[in-house]
Amino acid sequence: MSSAKLLYKQINKLDPKQVSKKLKEFLKEDVPAGDATTKNIVLIDTKEVFAIQPRESMIFCGNPIIENIFSPKVKVKKMVKDGQKLLSGQTIALLSGSNSEILTKERLLLNMIQRMSGVSSLTGKYVEKLNNNKIKVLDTRKTTPGLRLFEKYAVFCGGGSNHRLNLSSGIMVKDNHINKITDEVADKLTRISPSVPIQFEVDSPKQINSQNVSLVDAFLLDNMTPNKIKKCIEKINLLKNKDKKIFIEVSGGVTLKNISKFNLKGVNGISVGALTHQSTNVDIGLDLHS
Repeated sequence: MSSAKLLYKQINKLDPKQVSKKLKEFLKEDVPAGDATTKNIVLIDTKEVFAIQPRESMIFCGNPIIENIFSPKVKVKKMVKDGQKLLSGQTIALLSGSNSEILTKERLLLNMIQRMSGVSSLTGKYVEKLNNNKIKVLDTRKTTPGLRLFEKYAVFCGGGSNHRLNLSSGIMVKDNHINKITDEVADKLTRISPSVPIQFEVDSPKQINSQNVSLVDAFLLDNMTPNKIKKCIEKINLLKNKDKKIFIEVSGGVTLKNISKFNLKGVNGISVGALTHQSTNVDIGLDLHS
């Protein structure tokens, strides 16, 4: 079976205006009425140089944060790229200029890049474990509210791929809704396609039939054993028009320990909610540059 293309637009960059707007919202939470400590301790706004450095190995993600969090009073010198593998102690960026602004925004800066680098680092582990560039490791909508764009961008930087961004991006017919596909619904879906991707979730080969094979752009094979997955792929290939590309996605209970079991011919993507909902922030520090 030839490789089917990804269904959704990839979050391979972030809009600086959107990033700046989000960071201003987040900063209001942390500094609602001024930074009481910095205001009363940093009496002279000295121009010291600070270094952002990882304290463990990681795949870094966070340059859009570093680029957009500061005013022109702070000069930023970036030293690494998003998606780059780093060792502990490497310099990510140097900050110079307004000492008080750097100290006030330090926590938000670190919280964001630690979170994003945690997601990209875990994604990289899944991609490395699967070790098959013909099968995409996909994220899900199991993201932190308010941080979805940042986390999906981090998945991309870690070598993964993005599933749908939101409920408006595509139609996902869950397995318990398949019996509600009347002729009227089928006609409606036919008219909608190809403007919006249509995907059916199934948990048994029995749920795959000529009608839904003709309607879909993708199948999600949910919580299946490798043998069941192979049977589904065989049935889809038997029923579909030979020129039609159908994206085959495997999902459900995928972990670092078992992802290799799903490295199967005919599978195009493996979705892993853990990329975002189980990733752990990595350790990144901001220290005076000696």
